[in-house]
Amino acid sequence: MKIKTIVMPNSYRDSVFLMKLSGQAKEEGGAETVSAMMATIRNKELFEASGLMTPEIQAANPNDLVIAVRAEEDRLEIAAAAVVRMLEEAPAGKQDGPRGNAAPRTIDGAMAIDPKLNIALVSVAGDYARYEAGRAVANGLDVMLYSDNISLADELALKIMASRKKLMVMGPDCGTAIVNKTPLAFANRVRSGPVGVIGASGTGLQEVCCLLDRMGVGISQAYGTGGRDLKDEIGGLATFTALDRLAADTDAKAVAILGKPPGNATRAKLVERCRRFGKRVFVHYMGVSDYSAEERAGMATAGNLTDFSIMVAKHFVPPAALDETDGGRPLPAGLKPGFLHGIFGGGTLCREAAELAASRLAGDKFSNLEVEGFTRITGKDRVEGHVFLDLGEDEFTVGRPHPMMAPELKMERLVDALRAPGVTVALIDMVIGYGSHPDQANMAVRAMEKADKLSGGASRKTLVVASVCGTEGDAPSRSSQAAILEEAGVAVLASNARAATWAARAAQGG
Repeated sequence: MKIKTIVMPNSYRDSVFLMKLSGQAKEEGGAETVSAMMATIRNKELFEASGLMTPEIQAANPNDLVIAVRAEEDRLEIAAAAVVRMLEEAPAGKQDGPRGNAAPRTIDGAMAIDPKLNIALVSVAGDYARYEAGRAVANGLDVMLYSDNISLADELALKIMASRKKLMVMGPDCGTAIVNKTPLAFANRVRSGPVGVIGASGTGLQEVCCLLDRMGVGISQAYGTGGRDLKDEIGGLATFTALDRLAADTDAKAVAILGKPPGNATRAKLVERCRRFGKRVFVHYMGVSDYSAEERAGMATAGNLTDFSIMVAKHFVPPAALDETDGGRPLPAGLKPGFLHGIFGGGTLCREAAELAASRLAGDKFSNLEVEGFTRITGKDRVEGHVFLDLGEDEFTVGRPHPMMAPELKMERLVDALRAPGVTVALIDMVIGYGSHPDQANMAVRAMEKADKLSGGASRKTLVVASVCGTEGDAPSRSSQAAILEEAGVAVLASNARAATWAARAAQGG
């Protein structure tokens, strides 16, 4: 493999465009990897970690756009030419903005075009995101901070600034929100209704909103606060602003809070706030088993996202199973014990699945996430045992689209799992909706067919288990994607938690 570097001095392209460029150039040019980023210090570290660093990248300035193309020697120039062509076909700054105006290049410019704007979605490199988010707050806007690589100190400063103005900074690394019935970034088309949801950021929030929708319960607002908001260093500033808004929201009859375990001081403050909230509050923290303080305050709790969603739904509708393919689904006959490999695009879903499966799986367990009972590995490691990989981690997304947008690498890992010695069950998530790839199910079927061909039919002995996070309002719909998978022999369970526990039983031979 050889690497070719393209440097575009003083040139900026937004991250969504760069993700699409990377995926399309890889497909058209035959490259193994196409990584396109601004040459910031942080991004240079990512280039280094992924083995793509070159002297040209090292010498580039933070305002330079750099593209690293890795390919076989006979494909290198073809792939590089594909990148250049795509950049030339979509020159920066030529898009039209609202009402036919030239697209504004600054927050101030956007406000000049429409002073009634009330929210900014910031998706630029972390080194620039702090400034842009600050400008948005200064202009009286809420911020959905999609960018990551924001320091704790900068997050705190932004959220203090916003809190003083009764504004909200959702994030950083906030991938999902539904505000005033408008889905933002990776979200789903859900019915409107009585539940206000406050979650860390991404797929956990989507899972709860989608499960509630399937049980006939709608969403008032869904605020993604960022994975660090409940740390004591931040103090839950976005969470408390969200609670204030939901307290005043007459459509919100109950509040569902989910996320990572809070810091002790923030948790105590949150419990006290919810004790006096005046509306029913439900809570689930990933990996937490002791909810005694919350329960004394009258908050209802549950141990996983599925049970949590059912608990919230029962407050509004009669109890009902999600559907027929629930955790009581019979296991196929003739299963033999073996390893379970989980291949995920959603970080929260991967962590939940690993935690739920851990107690049911005998033998060594590995993950690229920090999960109790698991040995930490990287995506490059090849190990013998049960494996849970989050393909949305930085190690997999340097210069690549997120697997929800471009699942190619995720499907390659599924092929590997189906062919790996000793693996008897492969578990995948499928998160559909706005921003996601439009036909993940058929991609998974093609991956299974590829594994079948490469293994001479041996991969057919591996049971594939899946969950589909989405709604009937999404395009494609959840049921249509599930039907494609079922037709190919995949066992589709009603939720991530149920798929994980069922797959773990199957991996133990029943």
